Amino acid sequence: MIGKILLGMTLTTAVVLKDGIVEVNVQEKHPGGSHVHLYVPATAATWGVHLAPEERLREQLRNAHAREGLAIARVALHELEKMPDAQLVEVESPTEHVRVQTRHGRILVDVDDEGETVHVAVPISAARKVIEELEAESPAS
Repeated sequence: MIGKILLGMTLTTAVVLKDGIVEVNVQEKHPGGSHVHLYVPATAATWGVHLAPEERLREQLRNAHAREGLAIARVALHELEKMPDAQLVEVESPTEHVRVQTRHGRILVDVDDEGETVHVAVPISAARKVIEELEAESPAS
């Protein structure tokens, strides 16, 4: 019995971790500000596509611009997977700093402004899979 439980836990862990982990870290800078730091299996994002209310999802995906945007995002993510690590965007002003980069197969978004610091890391392959799942749900033109 214990062997079956351990096998089940091992298989579940392998399935959940194969797509990587999404990290979200938000720190408010004001006194008493909240700090949220989450690690979520990226697989949960693809599950979310299937858990979303089907009619509402299809309604949003009927729009030709939405379908075109998904196709562009899929191609862009596919190309990002092949690229070496790179800084994609950096914007600096007196009150904020924003950086978007790829590192070790992940897209990293870092925002630091007067009110909060935000860090989000998403595996590129997982983001592409979510886009592919959305495209599969998209009604034909």
